[in-house]
Amino acid sequence: MAHHAVLLSGLRVTHGDEGDARFVHYVLEHGFRYLRGDAAHARFWDAPMFHPAANTTAYSDPLQGVLPLYAVWRAVGMSPDRAFQFWAFTVTSLNFLSALWLLRKGVGASSGAAMVGAVLFAAGSSRINQANHPQLLPQFYSVLAVGALLALARPETSRRAGAGWAALLVAACVAQLYAGFYWGWFLGFFLALTALVALGFPDTRAKLFQGLRTHGPALLLWGVVGVMALLPLVQHSLAAAREVGLRSFGEAEGMVPRFATWFHMGDTNWLYGWTGRLKTFARIPVEGEHRMGLGVLTLVLAGAGLWHARQRPVARLLMGVVLVTVLIATRYRGGLMPWWLVFHGVPGANAVRAVCRMGVWMLLPASVGLALFLSRQAREGKAWVAALLGSVCLLEQGQSGSTFDVAAARADVQWVAGQVGSGCQSFLYSPAGGNEPSWKYQIDAMWASFERGVPTLNGYSGNAPPGWALEPVIRADAASAARLDEAVRAWARARGLDVSSICRIETPPPH
Repeated sequence: MAHHAVLLSGLRVTHGDEGDARFVHYVLEHGFRYLRGDAAHARFWDAPMFHPAANTTAYSDPLQGVLPLYAVWRAVGMSPDRAFQFWAFTVTSLNFLSALWLLRKGVGASSGAAMVGAVLFAAGSSRINQANHPQLLPQFYSVLAVGALLALARPETSRRAGAGWAALLVAACVAQLYAGFYWGWFLGFFLALTALVALGFPDTRAKLFQGLRTHGPALLLWGVVGVMALLPLVQHSLAAAREVGLRSFGEAEGMVPRFATWFHMGDTNWLYGWTGRLKTFARIPVEGEHRMGLGVLTLVLAGAGLWHARQRPVARLLMGVVLVTVLIATRYRGGLMPWWLVFHGVPGANAVRAVCRMGVWMLLPASVGLALFLSRQAREGKAWVAALLGSVCLLEQGQSGSTFDVAAARADVQWVAGQVGSGCQSFLYSPAGGNEPSWKYQIDAMWASFERGVPTLNGYSGNAPPGWALEPVIRADAASAARLDEAVRAWARARGLDVSSICRIETPPPH
């Protein structure tokens, strides 16, 4: 469901386009070469792009929490492109297995229902619609954190066992932040929101206070350890924020969910692709980020499953969290956006630009609700009904997303690398009259830097260092060529570079 396009191509293609997907791959490959001890990657936080700027890895997600899942495939001899594909397969498999564990052990769903719910979590439409942002794939740490929280809430969990669950909860939160900021921040936000919702029901309020009395010391102890473990990430991220500045709400405004966002499936969905042409969805700004729908039947059954199980605290909490989230995150007519208060009032929220990505988080309560509904059908002797409904729900998730040819992208990189002379101390790839988007040339240069072991002035990330004015990097005409030449001289003066030591590559690939 998640990677059929890659598998059916015989691994010839990879999900996404040659922009964000290859950038995420670049960060992982840089991390692997750091672990391997390559001289050009001796400092993890100083990836050799935007040369000679420092702390460039912190401009975006460093992905340390999922780096081992890539490094292991590279260590056994896979090429970078193949290792990246298997990294995606591994991450999706772990999403599935963690959700299966949570639904079986934490929620008590039947095995068949848990399987369907776990597939929904790992390969739901909203997640696969974000496949061009592979940093959004790894969410299994969050599932482990939720499972640990459920264990701590059980009255039969002893202090000794609770210490282990508290350690898992904190470790999962720390690892999720190291795996990617969005899911790490959303995990903290939704845990806090769950605690607030729990205060609204007498039984869950009692469970919350009892859990804190019983397991509070262990949570405090492991929490201190977790904070210490996060210090390197926090320090480098704050340093990057001081250098490049924080997001303004204007940058996030176009990606605050509309009412239609919660139902938008995108034009590549197998069953609902035709809805992408409807004005309600087509006129949404930054439309690709708003594809957070899960399908009519899936939403109905997931909601019904939670409602029928409302006597269970976990079901009521999930319904409450979903309701509050939709209410505070949705943009209303007239431009009213309650999220403005969250953006300016909650620590870290001003680093969340694509707010609507929280729709992917809704896969967790949706998978719980669907599993509970299907389990109920099975208990009532309607296993065939459960199988049929579960199959249709999964069919609703089917997507035919974009892909790019791995060999073609690699050939462009090899061509650029071949133009970097042995005496170059750094280089800039700024093709004259190139027909591809500027970001593709930037990333081609970054990957060519790997091949030659030479840093590049080119760069592509969530941010750029102050004074770097090499975007767009295409020499389209005399005016743009003069602008780039001056930008290179200004950058060299500001960063103490000898302009004559910078090799210039200005010819695009022959094709």
